[in-house]
Amino acid sequence: MLMLAERDPAADVGTGHAVKVSVSLPQDLVEEVRSRVGPREFSAYVAEAVAHKLRMQMLGEIVDDHVARNGPIPEDVKQRVEEEWRAAFGE
Repeated sequence: MLMLAERDPAADVGTGHAVKVSVSLPQDLVEEVRSRVGPREFSAYVAEAVAHKLRMQMLGEIVDDHVARNGPIPEDVKQRVEEEWRAAFGE
């Protein structure tokens, strides 16, 4: 169980030093990103997207672990969380 005093490993995702890698992306995706961020910010944009994806996977693992230990999350709890989320973020 994740305790409040423990460091959240997801918080450190994307904070290390940069390492050059080669990836292949669809041309239309590359063009769309470049049109939005410019050529000098491309790597930062991609790094942020990858870090976000990893954080979402880590959060999913936390939920899966909770469910494995405690059983399914009750529907009323899910509904309450969704209502609070919408109230807080207007979505």
